[in-house]
Amino acid sequence: MNRLATTALTLLLAAASVGVSAADTQLAGCAAKRENIRSELRLAQEQGLSDKVAGLTRALDEVNAHCRDSSLAERHNKKVLKAQAKVNQTERSLRLAQEANKQPKKIAKLEGKLEKARAELAALQAQQP
Repeated sequence: MNRLATTALTLLLAAASVGVSAADTQLAGCAAKRENIRSELRLAQEQGLSDKVAGLTRALDEVNAHCRDSSLAERHNKKVLKAQAKVNQTERSLRLAQEANKQPKKIAKLEGKLEKARAELAALQAQQP
């Protein structure tokens, strides 16, 4: 894996596990991201994974330089709004399909899609920004 891909993967993994770290340490936002990266960095150092240490060090430098709680909250709010719009659109599509007496298979597919969209929205709403 090239260096850019390794760094991107590291950042994605760090961002994905912020929720678990934040819940465990009662930290939120950028502080939670920093702590998560630091704990991953300690593990990588203990395991002697030099490439991962380098990637995590870069990720920590990026968080220290650019992470702002306000921008995290704004990004989170945009994700919530986008998920809500997806729920609304799927509800509308389902309603139109039901009114037009579409095939049960089509309606079932839309119901599944709506359930998934609602679950994604609920998960986002449960997360701290």
